[in-house]
Parts: sequence; structure tokens; C-alpha cells
Amino acid sequence: MNRLALAAALGLTAVGCSHTQTAAQHLKAEEDGKCLLVQTLLREPVPSRYVEELTVEGREASVPVMVFVRKPDEGMLERFFAGDTPACSSLSFRVVRQFAQRGLVLYLQETPDGYTYDARRAGPEELSMEGAPQGIVRRVSSGGWVAATD
Repeated sequence: MNRLALAAALGLTAVGCSHTQTAAQHLKAEEDGKCLLVQTLLREPVPSRYVEELTVEGREASVPVMVFVRKPDEGMLERFFAGDTPACSSLSFRVVRQFAQRGLVLYLQETPDGYTYDARRAGPEELSMEGAPQGIVRRVSSGGWVAATD
């Protein structure tokens, strides 16, 4: 009888670990998809120009980028990435939760098939609920993103 109870307990533990691993894998896939979106946006004319300008100013090796989703109905900005240290970067940029000086802020606002976006150079105290869309990004069936400038 004890063997049966032990086997059942081990089975439940294995299911719990498997479920946790699946949730972690799902979160990583979601964060990777968000990073792909940011990479798509940073190739667009306005955001890429800001990255170049900030790079030329040379304060840091890679430009710090903060990403927010505007929720005007709720009167709030929500961080786009879930973790404390988003793992989204390249040679020219890195996504951060805060910056000490100036960096690039990408603002997203949800649409039925993607997001509208606008980008601004800003300091840590210059976040805004206001903004005019500079373009639209839509999810494509392959899981990537396509941007269209207004």
C-alpha cells in the first residue's frame, strides 16, 4: 500500500514539474515574440533614426529601450515585457525597465490585429499617455510581424 501511495505522490510531483516547465516555456516563447516585435519596430524609419541619434551621442554602447502598452481607457501605461530583466537586445539596443539618462521609448496601443506604435527619445521622467501613432504592426500567420507606416 505504501508503494502505491509513493508512486502516486511521485506521479503528481512529476505532473506539477511538467506543468511548471510548460508554463516557463510558454512565457519564454511569448517574450521571444515580443522581442521580435521590438526588433521589427526598431527597423522602422522613426525608431531607427532615434537609435542612430542616440548611438552617435555615444552615452552607452547599446541604446536603452523601454517598451510600454498604453491603456487610455484605464489611464495607465503597462510594461510590455513581463520580467524584471527582459532578454531582448542586439548590438545596437537593449530593452530595459528603466534608464538613468535618455533613451528610446516605444509606446504600443493594442488593435484587433496588432498594435499602433509611436517612438520618442525621452528621459526617465518624460513618459506620456499622449501620442499620435507613427505606424501599425500586424501579426502575420508565420508568427512574425509586419509594420506599415501611416
